[in-house]
Amino acid sequence: MTIADDHPLFLDGLRAWLGEIGVEVLATARNAAELVAAVRADPPDVVVTDVAMAPSFTDEGLLAVEELAADHPDVGMLVLSAHREPDWVLRLVSLRPRGVGYLLKHNVTRASLLQDSLSRLVDGGVVIDPEIVADVVAPRTSPLEALTPRERLVLAHAAQGRSNRGIAVELGITERTVENHISRIFTKLRLPDGNQRVLAILEWQRAHGWGNTQPQA
Repeated sequence: MTIADDHPLFLDGLRAWLGEIGVEVLATARNAAELVAAVRADPPDVVVTDVAMAPSFTDEGLLAVEELAADHPDVGMLVLSAHREPDWVLRLVSLRPRGVGYLLKHNVTRASLLQDSLSRLVDGGVVIDPEIVADVVAPRTSPLEALTPRERLVLAHAAQGRSNRGIAVELGITERTVENHISRIFTKLRLPDGNQRVLAILEWQRAHGWGNTQPQA
């Protein structure tokens, strides 16, 4: 794993915490440039980075993830942030359908939560903090109730980061059938045009939280 944060105390604390749960840290970085260089030199299983780092302390960490995501599709990307910014989450999840996450630092209160999130990212899942999901998806009775069991199963696999082809293989159906399920899911959830897959995944996250997204037949 490679971790990045501009605060040395937090960086050292995170490294120690990861060591306690058996995660090896390959490299640490204090800014986005160091993070990009470290990942390119020795790609880890997962990158964990803060958002606000030098020089402008705005979205440098997210920009680094955007730079790395395409060239390293098998590297999980987890943003740990103090900033509750739904737009940043949409940017992150729009990068690719698998292996990305955004958690608020104050909600990562137990090593087991971090360990679960890292495991899901390695497996290609998507992990979004429930507080952020609540900001993106308006509170209401869950529209997931309108989905058939099969549609919920397809959406659960999508929330784990699987592509349509991956879902088809997993469920033993054709990719065209998956596409039809996905289209009906978008319609039933009444999602606006643009980022529909992202919004559907966030809807699933809102209903289930980041620690309970295992598909159930």
